[in-house]
This record gives sequence, C-alpha cells and structure tokens, in this order.
Amino acid sequence: MCVCPLWQALSLWVIFSVHVVSEEGDYKSLQNFSQQCSNGQLDKALLPLQGISLFLTNDSGVMEHKNSTYIVDYSIDEDIPALLDVFSGRLPPLNISCIVDMQNHLNFSWDTSGVPEHAQYSVSYLLCRDGEKVLESPKERLPSPVFSTVLGNQTHQDHIILQLNVSYPGVWYIQTQKWEILTVEKLDPPQFINTTIQSDQLYLKWDLPKSKHTKNPSCFRYELRINDEVRYLSKKLSHSEPNIDQTRTYKIQMRVKMLSFPCRGSIYWSDWTSVLNLGPLILQPDFHIGVMVTIALGLPMSLLAILLLCKFRIFYKLFPPIPGPSIKIKGLLEKDITSHNYQIISHKCVEEVTEVEVKEDEEEEEDEDEYENEEERL
Repeated sequence: MCVCPLWQALSLWVIFSVHVVSEEGDYKSLQNFSQQCSNGQLDKALLPLQGISLFLTNDSGVMEHKNSTYIVDYSIDEDIPALLDVFSGRLPPLNISCIVDMQNHLNFSWDTSGVPEHAQYSVSYLLCRDGEKVLESPKERLPSPVFSTVLGNQTHQDHIILQLNVSYPGVWYIQTQKWEILTVEKLDPPQFINTTIQSDQLYLKWDLPKSKHTKNPSCFRYELRINDEVRYLSKKLSHSEPNIDQTRTYKIQMRVKMLSFPCRGSIYWSDWTSVLNLGPLILQPDFHIGVMVTIALGLPMSLLAILLLCKFRIFYKLFPPIPGPSIKIKGLLEKDITSHNYQIISHKCVEEVTEVEVKEDEEEEEDEDEYENEEERL
C-alpha cells in the first residue's frame, strides 16, 4: 500500500531535480539582466533555457521576492507548467516564441491565456556573442503581447536573451529566456527557376534557400502543395510529378525550413510562395457567355421564322388565287362584239310600290251591321 505513494514522490523529485533548479543565487543572477550574456547558467547545452522570478505582495502591502527558478529544456515534459504552477503558487511560465527572419527582423510573442486581461507587459533583450554583450535594448512597455524590432548582422553562434516583465495587482512576474539564433531563423520562401509540363509530367526546379548559417542542400526540408495534395521533399532541388492531365490547371506552392537534425535548424517554416498556375496545355472549347445567350435566343427565333415561311408557301400552293383575264383577252372580246354589231339591250329596273291602308274603324262598323242583319233574320 505504501509503494505507490513513495514511487510517485520519487518520480516527482526526479523530474523536478532534472528540469527545475531553484537556488537563492539564481535570484541574484537573474536580477542583473545586463550580465546575462556571461551568466554560466545560460550557457548550458540544453536549450531553450528559462529563468523565472516571482514577486508577491505581503501582508504589509510590500512587493517581496518569493522564488527564482531556472528551467532547462522546458519542452521535454508537458507536466512542467503544472509543476511550476504548484511550485510558484501563481501561474506557469509563459509560452514565448522568438523569430528572426532573413531581413533581420526580430519578433517576440507570447501566450496570455493564463494571465489576467488587465496585466501590463514590458520587455528588454540582449544579443550575445562569445559570452559578451553585443546589443542591449532599453525596457519598453507594450500594450499587447507582441514585440518587434530590427537587429544588426548576426552569426550562427549568436544568442538572444529576452526579459519579459508581467505585472498586475499583487503579482510581479519576470521571465528570462535564451535562444540560439540559428534555431529561430525563418527562411524566405523558395524561388522557382523552372516549371514546365512535358510528356504528361510536371517538372519543378528551385534555387537553394538563402540561410545565414549553412549552404548544405541536405539541411533543408520542403513542403510542396499541388492543388490539394501535399508532398514533403528533402535533400534535392528538383521534383517531377507523373501522370499530369494536360487539360487541367495546376496551382503550385512551396515552403521550406531547416532540419533540426543533423543541422540544428529552425522549428519555423517559411511563408508559402505565391501561387504558380500551370496549364492547361490542351485548351477545351470555351464558349463566351454572350455567344451562348445569342445562340440560345437566336436559334428558336430562326426556326420559328423558317416554319412560318414554309407554312405560307404550302398554303399558297394548295389554294392558289384565281387569275384574272389579261389585257390582251379583254381587247379581243371588245373587238369581237363591235365587229358583229350586237345590240346590247339594257334593262331598266322599275320599282313599284303598293300602298295598303287599313281602316280599322270601317271594318268594325261593317261587322256590326252584319251582326244586326243576322239577328233580324232570326
């Protein structure tokens, strides 16, 4: 029954002793930021290396130092943030990222998910070379968790050290972190020098990416995207894609980064290249919208006109008009009638109108007289 608790306690002590070292001397070395380049703790082989100092407000309302900690190889164990949260009593280390591009732009950013919204930030950084300070920036307050600046020329042996101050009511949190320049270098996108489609194959060729630390082609890894398909390439500067449909359009993009092994390269990919469109080599019929509309409307109208013409022509053939006598025939008839002295009698129509008047009163008197005569006879 006692084996599990003892084993868990032993495991916790081993993890904590390997990754977290807390000493009173660390507090003094962390406070003197200008001397960090020559600090022996920051020259350890395991990187990234972080130093943390935590200050809390005591019962008297005075900010006092609670603890200082060095974290070596922070990325090895995902439980380290939780352990440090228990250890410090407040919040885990901030996840800080550092990027240096080929134009010597230095960019810092950090995750604020575990920090109150009203927290305030300030940063300063050192550029170290061979254990000596090359550049030191003044402390600068920031409204957001992002900091950008421009560095001078660097070498692959240079280191950069950032000191980040986070403060909010009752808490002052100082985090110091160190990176090797070559591990945070962000390369420029590759440059295509030849892209062709021949014999149903796509051929791509690109230049060796420019890096400040190496020119070895084996140190670069590429991500090639052709339409929706992704391929990973390394140790070469060309690629051929078989079975290409020459009637399709292919959209091509590529990005690059340095391999972490064996070249100790960066963890960051470059930006994607601009979209390169290739094809189609065989053009399919392309009907313009105006042509299609004209055909759709003109064809029915043409057919209707043809039908109407055919209909009237058939009707004309079935029911032809009766031809009238020609002028020559009329002349012959008139000449023939004149030569035989035929007398043409014209009949005059006489209209006769008979008026009939009906006298109702006389008829009634005659009827009455006849009626009286019949009575007398009887």
